[in-house]
Amino acid sequence: MNEATVNSQDRYLRALQAYQQREYRQAEAQVSALLRERPELVNGWRLRADIQYALGQLDTCIEYLESALAVAEAASKPWVSASLHLVKILVASGQQRRALRALDIIDFSCVDHIEPLSQAAYHYSLCGGYAASLLLYEKALLLQPNNTQLLFNCAAANRAMGKLARAEQLYNRLIAQNPVDAEAYKNRSDLRRQTRAANHVLELEQVLKGRPLDTGGESQLCFALAKEYEDLEEYAKSMAMLERACKLRRSIIRYAPETDLEKIDEIMRVFDRDKILNAMAKSSEPAQGREIVFVLGMPRTGTTLVDRILCANGQVVSAGEPGIFSRLLTEMIEEIARENSGETVPGNKGLVEIAAGIDFEQLGRNYLQEIKGRVSREGSELILDKNPMNFLYVGLIRLALPGAKIVHLCRDAMDTCYAIYKTQFRNAYPFSYDQQELARYFLKYRALMAHWQTVVGDGVLDVHYERLVKDFARETQQLYAFCGLHWSASVADFHMNTRLGTATASASQVRQPVYATSVGKWKNVEKALQPMRQVLTQAGFV
Repeated sequence: MNEATVNSQDRYLRALQAYQQREYRQAEAQVSALLRERPELVNGWRLRADIQYALGQLDTCIEYLESALAVAEAASKPWVSASLHLVKILVASGQQRRALRALDIIDFSCVDHIEPLSQAAYHYSLCGGYAASLLLYEKALLLQPNNTQLLFNCAAANRAMGKLARAEQLYNRLIAQNPVDAEAYKNRSDLRRQTRAANHVLELEQVLKGRPLDTGGESQLCFALAKEYEDLEEYAKSMAMLERACKLRRSIIRYAPETDLEKIDEIMRVFDRDKILNAMAKSSEPAQGREIVFVLGMPRTGTTLVDRILCANGQVVSAGEPGIFSRLLTEMIEEIARENSGETVPGNKGLVEIAAGIDFEQLGRNYLQEIKGRVSREGSELILDKNPMNFLYVGLIRLALPGAKIVHLCRDAMDTCYAIYKTQFRNAYPFSYDQQELARYFLKYRALMAHWQTVVGDGVLDVHYERLVKDFARETQQLYAFCGLHWSASVADFHMNTRLGTATASASQVRQPVYATSVGKWKNVEKALQPMRQVLTQAGFV
C-alpha cells in the first residue's frame, strides 16, 4: 500500500469518525476535500451520501450514491451494497419506480450471501415487485434452508404471487422448526378453504392447550382456529373462538373509539357543501388528477376485487394502498400549524379546521408527483389508489384532484362488519375487535359517505358488492364506463393474471373467479352477532 493510499484511508477514517460522532458538517468538509483529490473512492461517495441523509437532504444523498455507483461501474466493480443502499433511500423518499429500476440493473447471479438477497427481495416487495421478490427469497432460502426468517418471508412472497401450495409447504417447515410461531399458523390457515380431509384443527387445538402464549400469539391462534371451524361449517365453535380472539386482540390495543367518531363529525362540519362547492368553483386546474382512480370504502368490501377487475386489460396500473393522500395532507396541516404557533398541533386537535385552509391544488400536485414516482404506467391510461380509508377524504380529494375518478365499494352492513370482525389486521382498523365499536364506526362511515354524496354528487360511483357478484358483466361495464375505459368480456378472467401480486388480506380470494358465497354469510352466526346487529338495526341498516 503506497503512501497516498494510506493517507487517503486515514482521511476517510477521520471523516467516518466525525460522522459517527454526529459531527456532520465537519465530516462533510473532510470527505468532500478527500473526494476532490480521489473522486474514484466509492466508499467516500457513500459516506458523503450517508452524511446528507443524516442532514435530511435526501435528493443530495441520492445524487452522491449515484456518483458512487458511476465510479464503481467505471472500475467494473458491482458494489451491490451501494446499489441496495440507493434503493433503500429511494424507497424512503417515495420513489418506488426509480427504486425498481435500480434493483433491476443489479446482477444477482453472482450474489451468494443471504443478506443482500434478502434486502433486495424485501425492497422489491415494498415497490410491488412481488415476482422478483419471490425469486430472490427462494434463492436465499437455497443458501440457508432452515433460516426461520427466510422461511417466513419466502412463504409470504409465495402467498402474494398466488403460489399457495408452496406457501403452505413453507409454513409447515417453519412450524416444524418453531411450533409456537402463532403468525405462521394464522397465515397458513388463511391460504385456502379448509376441508374435512385437509385441515389443521386438531393441531391448532393442541397448540392452544399446550404451553402458555403471549396475548398476541394466543389471539392469532384463535383467529386461525375460528377460520378453520368456519370453513368446516362448525359455526358455533368458530364464533366462540372468534370472540376469544377479538377480546384478546382488543386488550392489547390502545384505542379510544370516540376520538375517531368525533373526527368524522368534525370533517362533516368543516367541509360542508358550501365549503366544497365554493372551493371547487375557484379551481384553476379542473382536470388535475384525471389519470387517477380512487377505490375506497370500508375494508373487506371488495376493494381488492375491483382493483383486479380494473387492472384486467392493461389500461390501469395499481399503486396498491399507499396512504399518500392522507400523509401529504397531514404534512401540509402540520406545516401550517408550526408556522402559526411554532409547534406541531398535539394529537388530532384542530387539524381538520387547519385543513380547510391549505392549498389544495398544491396538495394535488404533490400527490401526483409522488404516486407517479411509485409506478410505471407503460401505456396504461390510469393509476389506481385503493387505500380503503381514503373515504375519509372524498371531498378533499375532489378539491385537490378534481379530475380524479372515485369508486366507492358498498356492501351489506352485517356482511361488512362480520367480514371485518373475523379478520386480524396487522396495524390498521383498531375499531375491528369489538362488535359494538365496529358497528358504531360503520354507521359513522356511512354518515360520512352520505355527506360526501350530497357534496360531490355524481363525482362518486357506488359499486355494490352484491350486485357485482350477481351480474358481473353489467356492473363491470358500468364501472369501466365511469372510468372512461374500454370494456371487454375478458375482464371476467381477472383472476388469471399471474403477474400481479398482492399483500392484502384478499391474497387468496383474488386468485379465484368472482363468487357469491360471501353474501349473507353473517346469518350462519346470527345469534352471536346480536351486539353488532342491535346497533345496526336501531339505525335502520338491518
